[in-house]
Amino acid sequence: MSELRLEQVTDKADWVGSDLDTRSNWLFELTVDEIDGLRRMAGVVRPGLNGDANALLKMGQDRFDLGPFAAKLADVYAEIRDGLGLALVRGLPIGDMDPLDAAIIYWGVGRHLGEATPNNPEGDMFGHITDLGKTQKDANSRGYQTRELMDYHCDQCDIVGLLCIRTAKSGGRSMVSSSVAMYNELLRRHPALAAALTEPLCWTKHGEFAQGDRPYYESPVFNFFDGRISTSFGPKHIVKGHDLPETPPLTAVQRDAIRTAEEIAHEQRYEMELQKGDMQFVNNYVSLHTRSEYEDYDDPARKRLLWRLWLMNPDLRHRTAYSMQWQGGVKLGAGHTQIRL
Repeated sequence: MSELRLEQVTDKADWVGSDLDTRSNWLFELTVDEIDGLRRMAGVVRPGLNGDANALLKMGQDRFDLGPFAAKLADVYAEIRDGLGLALVRGLPIGDMDPLDAAIIYWGVGRHLGEATPNNPEGDMFGHITDLGKTQKDANSRGYQTRELMDYHCDQCDIVGLLCIRTAKSGGRSMVSSSVAMYNELLRRHPALAAALTEPLCWTKHGEFAQGDRPYYESPVFNFFDGRISTSFGPKHIVKGHDLPETPPLTAVQRDAIRTAEEIAHEQRYEMELQKGDMQFVNNYVSLHTRSEYEDYDDPARKRLLWRLWLMNPDLRHRTAYSMQWQGGVKLGAGHTQIRL
């Protein structure tokens, strides 16, 4: 159970956007040797797949020899776990790479960071972040299936990875913000609002639940375990959860707390343009992310596409009720896992 705590916290993951402008410890540029090593790994793994990416699901971490990149990935993980809580790996040349080779490399990198879990009821291990013509006004839709502006949130895992396959025609800028800094600033400005977010709130399951289960679960936003903060934040998840017939409506104080917290997250944000081949990794307990609205191409083959990995790694921080709800991923509907390219 989370320890109730209302005081400023000191944490390396406490940062604001301007800090990232002057620090480079979260940016990792691939070298020629590292790229060559990752290509060699793909070349070794590929024959065993027989052209089917799903064969990756049965391969252990030891099947993915990252070569020269292994040392840098150790630094990436250290930054995710003990530093700012995010990392960007830049330079994977997917523009001249077969999609299956890109999948092998991305999956292999992910296997060294954690255990992958399904992103959706279909059991997809690579979530496809692309516009499916949906809207967030639909209670059962997810923001990543639209091209609309999303709220600041953390994903339902320990580490979320994004590999940029294609960029939008315009817009779709990635925005990240420290949830530790959000907490400290909210507590400084409005202690009562910070206190309101240490109490359990109802979160929608977006219709992703088995027959007989509740369509929501409960979790605070701010959680404290062993003297460290672990956050869970998703305004639309919470609002939709409290709009369900089975749950109480949000109080005025709770609504004000959620709104103010998100405003602070936006004030403190850092924006970046994800380029083709970028791999972004975020620690969901200390960082929030979103992206701006975007305009896309009409041609489906050119539409914005990111592959998402949900990774579980128990060595980051104490899990919240939010992440524990999803620690096995989403395994409904299809009842199996798959990798679709």
